[in-house]
Amino acid sequence: MFLHCNGHVHTYSPNTYWMTSLFFEVICYWAVPIFIMLSGATLLKYREKYDTKTFFKKRFMKVLIPWVIWSLVMYVVYRKNFDLFNFGKEFIYCKIETIYWFFPLILYLYCLIPILSILTEKVEYRKLLKGIVIYLFIIKGLISPLCRIFDIKFPTILDYFANPSGYIIFLILGYLLSTSELSKKKRIVIYILGIGSALTRYLYTYFLSTKEGILNKDLFDYYSFISIFLSVAVFIFVKNINWEKILNKLHINPKILANISSCSFGVYLIHMLIKSKATKFLGLNTYSIWYRTLGAIMLYIVCVLIVYFLKKIPMLKKTVP
Repeated sequence: MFLHCNGHVHTYSPNTYWMTSLFFEVICYWAVPIFIMLSGATLLKYREKYDTKTFFKKRFMKVLIPWVIWSLVMYVVYRKNFDLFNFGKEFIYCKIETIYWFFPLILYLYCLIPILSILTEKVEYRKLLKGIVIYLFIIKGLISPLCRIFDIKFPTILDYFANPSGYIIFLILGYLLSTSELSKKKRIVIYILGIGSALTRYLYTYFLSTKEGILNKDLFDYYSFISIFLSVAVFIFVKNINWEKILNKLHINPKILANISSCSFGVYLIHMLIKSKATKFLGLNTYSIWYRTLGAIMLYIVCVLIVYFLKKIPMLKKTVP
């Protein structure tokens, strides 16, 4: 919500609103990597529950059908009419709703999970998974962003080793970190790297963009070392919180959080449509700090309520699984 309500960050302007948008961009950048990490943490051991055929059926039914349905809805709403050929073209190239670029990515990763899941069946295979993480971190996490930073062309020979594998690192990291217990010292080091990465990205982007007069996107890759360190820090931090103690202290029923959590995918599907219509209908100033902070929270609450009620309608619940 905060990332998409602070979209002005992608157009540099020497104003306070751009600086604050950059702040939210930096501290919330872990959203997509964390989603992929959670997929790795929960799905790489799917063989313990069901076979590969069932895995593909469950994953594709949950992602592909809602993606197609809501793309249809948004196409009609945005274009005001329906052209099957044009719809197919815009759907394939993810032009109906730009944030839906995520769906081809996650479907691609789902196709890789049955292969990676085999490496979770024996303890000795963990070394191979760690090796893949190190390999991807060096190629995509370090060499690629450093080439941009120092204005060096990414070596052609590495193209064949780098693409499109960058996001796989988050799948594996999610599994490895969810099945490992790190010492307090190691966690502190990870937190320092995460905070340092966020600070580095903000300062680097701010000063270089100010100097060049346009947005500098050297550190805008999800699979750069900046994104990896921040995402791992957030994952480890949340994993080590005693949620049961907090919920008991606040007298919150865990089922309430479970119901809210179950709406997350649906919220992602509809929030841009709701944001667009609400902004236009209410005449909201998208540059306002209130729109970009409180507005993001209100948008999330409204979307959760909509998705929650859609889930109660038999004919519609599959559109927001």
